[in-house]
Amino acid sequence: MLSYKALLDEATKQLYDGSDTPRIDSEVLMQHVLKKDVAWLISYGDTIATSDHTKEFYNLVSRRYEGQPIAYLTGSRDFWSLTLNVDENVLIPRSDTETLVEEALERLPKGRPIEVLDLGTGSGAIALSIAKERPQATVLALEYQAGALAIAKQNSALNNISNVTFRLSDWYQALNESEQFDLIASNPPYVEPGDPHLAKGDLRFEPITALTSLENGLADIRKIIENAPVHLKRGGWLIIEHGYNQANEVSSLFHLNGFEEVESFHDINDLPRCTLGKKAS
Repeated sequence: MLSYKALLDEATKQLYDGSDTPRIDSEVLMQHVLKKDVAWLISYGDTIATSDHTKEFYNLVSRRYEGQPIAYLTGSRDFWSLTLNVDENVLIPRSDTETLVEEALERLPKGRPIEVLDLGTGSGAIALSIAKERPQATVLALEYQAGALAIAKQNSALNNISNVTFRLSDWYQALNESEQFDLIASNPPYVEPGDPHLAKGDLRFEPITALTSLENGLADIRKIIENAPVHLKRGGWLIIEHGYNQANEVSSLFHLNGFEEVESFHDINDLPRCTLGKKAS
C-alpha cells in the first residue's frame, strides 16, 4: 500500500525517459484521478491511496509512457478562458492558436452585432473563444467530421455559450452565396504529409486529416483563401493559422486573391503563426 505522494514519485521515475515533463504529467494525472487540485496533494499526499485510485492511476501512467497525450488521457484541455472536452476526434487546442483568437478579437468591435465564421472548428476552440468575448456576435462553426462536431457542441454546452451554431460542412460547402461574415477564421490542416514531426509527440495520436494537407501543406489554405471573398462582407477579415515556415507563401495567396492590409503575427515562441487580410471595401 502506497501513499499518493509515493505513487507520484514512482510515476515520475517511470515517465522520466518518455516525457519532457514527467513530474507535471504525474501530478496532472493524479489530480484527474482524485478530482482534487495540487493543494490537496501537498496537504494530504501522505494519505494511503485506495486500490481503485491506484489501479486507475497506474493505467493512465502506462498509457502516458506509451506516448498518449495528457489531454486525451484526462479528456480536457484549457484554452483561452475555456475548459474544453477533447478526444481522438479533435486536435488538442494549443496556446499557439490563441494568437489567432487575439488578432481576430482586435478586429471585431464590441457592443454591436457581428457575424463570424469558423472553418474546421474541431473542438470549437476558436469559435467558442470568440463567442465568449463577443456575446453580441453570431458565430457559425463548420466542421466536416461528425465526431469532431459532436465534441464542439459538448464544449458549447459545457461553457454555457449560446451564440454559436454548428453545421456539418466540408469547408464552405454547406453555405449559400448569400451568407457573408465580418470575419472568417480557420486553423486548417497545414502539415505536409510525410513531415517527420508527425511521428513525434502528441501528433502521433491526433487525427491525421486535421493535420496534413497536400501541396506542401498549402492545399486547404489555398482553398479557404480563394473562396473567402464570396463569404466576406466588404471590409471583412480573413485570418488563418499556418506553419511557422509558410508565412510568405500564405501572404502571397492573400495578395493574389485581392486582400488588403495583409499581415502575419507571431506566436508565444516568436514564430510566424497566423496571417490575416481584409477584403476591399
